[in-house]
Amino acid sequence: MENQYEEILEALNQLLKGTHMGAFVFEDLAEKISSHELHTEFREILKTLKHHEEILTHHIERLHGDPADSAGIKGTITDFMEMMKNMLIVTDVEVIEEATKSIEMAIKAVNDFEDKHFTLDGELQKEIQIIKDDYSAIYHALHKFLMEYK
Repeated sequence: MENQYEEILEALNQLLKGTHMGAFVFEDLAEKISSHELHTEFREILKTLKHHEEILTHHIERLHGDPADSAGIKGTITDFMEMMKNMLIVTDVEVIEEATKSIEMAIKAVNDFEDKHFTLDGELQKEIQIIKDDYSAIYHALHKFLMEYK
C-alpha cells in the first residue's frame, strides 16, 4: 500500500511539473499576441492552469508529499528550448497553433495519469475529471480562435 501512495505522489508531481511547464509556455506565448480578444482568452487559460497547480499541490500535500514548485531540471531545459523555438513565432495563428500543441500534450498526460491510477479516491478522481474538462474546453476555445483567424 505504501508503494501505491509513493507511485501516486510521483505521478501527481509529474502532472504538477507538466502544469508548471504549460503555464510557462502560455505566459511566453501571451507576450506575442496582438489580438485583444485572444490576449483575454490567454489570461483566462493562465488562471485555469494556476488553479490546476493549486489543485495538484493540495492533493500532494494531503497525501503528505512534497509538491514540486517548478518544472524540475528537465522541465526547465524544456522551457528554455520552447522559449527559443517560440522566438520565431510572430502571428496570432502561430501562437494558437503552438498553444494547441501544448494543450494536446496536457490532455495526453492527464489521460495517461487517469489510465494508470483509475482507483483514485473520490475527491482526487473528481478533481482530475475537472482538469480534463478544463483542458478539453481550452482546446476547443483555441480551435475556435484558429478557425476565426485563418
